[in-house]
This record gives sequence, structure tokens and C-alpha cells, in this order.
Amino acid sequence: MSQNELLTRPSTFSKEYNELIGQLTEQISASQPKDVVQFCFDFFHSRLSKEKTLTRQVDQDEYMGVHPSDTGRLQGFGTTGPTEPIALAEEEEEEEGELQELPEFKNHIQNRRVSVSAESMQPQTLRSAYRKVPKSKEEQDVIHRSLTSHFLFKTIEEEQRQEVVQIMEAKRFPAGAHVIDQGAAGDYFYIVSSGTLDCFVDGQKVTGYERGGSFGELALLYNAPRAATIVATTDTVLWALDRISFRSVIMESNLLKRKMHEAFLRDVPLFKSLETAEIHKIADALEPVRFVDGQVVLKQGEPGDSFYLIEEGKAVFYKSASDGSQQKVNELKKGDYFGELALLNDKPRAATVVAEGPLKCVTLSKLAFTRLLGPVMDILKRNTANYHAVLKEAES
Repeated sequence: MSQNELLTRPSTFSKEYNELIGQLTEQISASQPKDVVQFCFDFFHSRLSKEKTLTRQVDQDEYMGVHPSDTGRLQGFGTTGPTEPIALAEEEEEEEGELQELPEFKNHIQNRRVSVSAESMQPQTLRSAYRKVPKSKEEQDVIHRSLTSHFLFKTIEEEQRQEVVQIMEAKRFPAGAHVIDQGAAGDYFYIVSSGTLDCFVDGQKVTGYERGGSFGELALLYNAPRAATIVATTDTVLWALDRISFRSVIMESNLLKRKMHEAFLRDVPLFKSLETAEIHKIADALEPVRFVDGQVVLKQGEPGDSFYLIEEGKAVFYKSASDGSQQKVNELKKGDYFGELALLNDKPRAATVVAEGPLKCVTLSKLAFTRLLGPVMDILKRNTANYHAVLKEAES
């Protein structure tokens, strides 16, 4: 089925879906990416991130949640026909001042077509949206291998991947059963545990699936109609993941990390003058980065343009002595930070930083900081005492 055919089927495809695919097609045509699959993932991920950012409330103690209001739909997954549509409405309670300033954001979410509502949840209640399902070690390995090689899951944290492995549940289909039907609403992502299946588009077989294969991933990202029909050719067992559970896992993990990052950021002198909303922005902009044992993170004398927070592991600092040897001068652990003055000036790095064991950090570049909040110097000037203290450190 061609792209033009996809975009001209109003009886099956919603206007919202057509607009989304149209935008994606335009961006692909303009960018001509080498990796189209990765480009599509980045496109959908960016859309979801923007919606979440627009509806995020400033108060860090509350965060949006998901909650199935129609449990019958979640439990009534059939084996011979299409599933009922389940979508996610992303709503949250805003402070009164926020509502007055940004009314269009909440209206935008409320006007979307949905069949599962979302209500404000405290972080500790997110786990109620999903449950762990016992599995053999062999089955866990099959699921994990499939997730690790899948474009949607290869970029998430390993902890999140392990959570997904634990919550996928078994669905059984007899030979000849339709697992999904082209044009029907999509709610589940599947990994094949046993059996074989055929994939049809407009009645024509295009591929097949066997143990370890997967399909239906777009149901986790967007309420898009199924693009193909999948039929079990033998008795089949699938591991299934629904959108509600997937988003709950990702959301809970991201929320906990966000709060941890914000706590770390508040201890950085350079950020003492930032408002709460600005701390939120920086926390959301932090990029994860990993280093193996012995890997150089920063090199003495090289220009610096990024700031680092340590999530896990240890970073050791060395300085070159007059005889050329490397002398250990410091070591930092979880919750510590380094390289923050790179956001302020362009001075070369004062020391070499090396990972001791596996090291997991989050980083923010000077360019990203400036794009979010403007020049660091302007922010420092809000607090005169802090301004002079930081400048003194930068000049030392």
C-alpha cells in the first residue's frame, strides 16, 4: 500500500492521523535521512515529549499520570477480532495562575478523541496501572533480546527495559485467528513466544513472524489504525504490552529521575539563581551518557562546553605534574557534578576525568543551556553575592 493510498482513506484513517503522517512525510522528504526508521522514531518521540512538556505543571510535587477509567476494555482483549480502541489523554491539574496564562494547552488535550481518561496521580500510584507477570528465565531472555534490537526500545534505559520485560503478559491465539486487523484501532505491541504468523496488507502477504519477532509498536506511541492484518498460522503465544502500561513504566522512571536531577541541580552554585520552572527545564534537557571503566570523560587542556551530573559510578580527576606524570587530585560519586564552569567561559579543562568502573552521567551543553534560558552570565547577575562567588571560582 503506497503512502498516497494511506493518506486518502478517510473511512479508515482519522484526520488527526492523516495530518500526522503528512507532517512526517514532509520532514522525511526535506531531510532525506539515511536511517528512516530512526528518523520516524525521533519524530514520534519528539511529538510525545512536546505534548508532555506543554501540559507539565510547574509544581514539582505533582506530575501527570495515566489511569484506565474503563477496566473492561483493558480486560476484554479478544483472540478473534480487533481490540477496542484505547487512547491516552494527557491531562493534569494546573495552578490557577497557570490556567489563566496557558488556557489553550489544556483545551488542546481535552479536545482530543480518547477512550481512556487521565487524571492527576501521585508518583507512588503510577505502579497501579501495571502489574508484573511471572516468566521463565528463557522467556525473559527472548523478550529482552527482542526489545534490545527494536528501534523503539533500544534508546530507553536498561532499567526501563527490564520493567517492560516483567509486565508483558501472555496472549494465546488458535491457528487462523486474527491477532490484529488492518484499519482497526491499535492498543498492543507483541513479541512472539511460540508459533508462526503471517502479515497481510490489502490482502497480500508481505512478511511472516516467528519466535522472537515483534509487531504493533506504533500502538504504544500513537492511537493510529493498524496498517496490516496479522493472522496466526499455528497455535500461537504472544507476549503483549499495552499503551497504558508502557507509558506508566516510562513515566514513573522518568519522574523519579527528574526529581533526582532537580535535587542535584539545586546544589550547583551556578544554578542558585534559577527559578523552579527553570530548574524543571534544565532537568528535562539533560542527556544521558555512559562511560566504561578507564574511559576518559574530559581531557586536561581541551576546550570544555558541557556540564556533567553523576547518576551512578565514580569519576577520578588527574592533573599533569611537571614531570609529565598524572597525579590523582579528586574523585566524585553519585550526586556530584563537574564541568559546570564550561557553561560560563571557554577556558580549557583544568583536569582529566576518567571513569573508575562503569560511570553513568547526564550532561548539558552550553549551547543547550543558552537556548533554554539565555546566557548564564545574565542569570548569575540576579544574585549579586552568588555572582561574585562563581566568578571568583571561574578565575581561580
